[in-house]
Amino acid sequence: MKKLIKISAFATFLFVGAFGIQSFTSSSASSSEKVLSNIQFKVINDTSSEYKYCVNGGHNYISAGASKGFSYTEGTEVKHLEGDNCGSAWFKVTSDMHGKSFKLSELK
Repeated sequence: MKKLIKISAFATFLFVGAFGIQSFTSSSASSSEKVLSNIQFKVINDTSSEYKYCVNGGHNYISAGASKGFSYTEGTEVKHLEGDNCGSAWFKVTSDMHGKSFKLSELK
């Protein structure tokens, strides 16, 4: 009898423990929380020439007629490339850019 009580107590402990652990592992984010991730958007070079730009000191370009996907954190500043140096600000990445496409001619 004592053995049966111990087994049933142990089984109850495992059952309650399993549900207790599950409550700690599942979570849902509320819509008011700010998600810290990269903002992803696309720039389409609708001009007839290559466009060079600078982000975080690194130089890059978008070929004429091509599109380029961007993925940066909010607040990252994208600058025009002037010669071999980063020049004036082109635009700053904002959260409302996420998932959108922009024409280069509209951003210049």
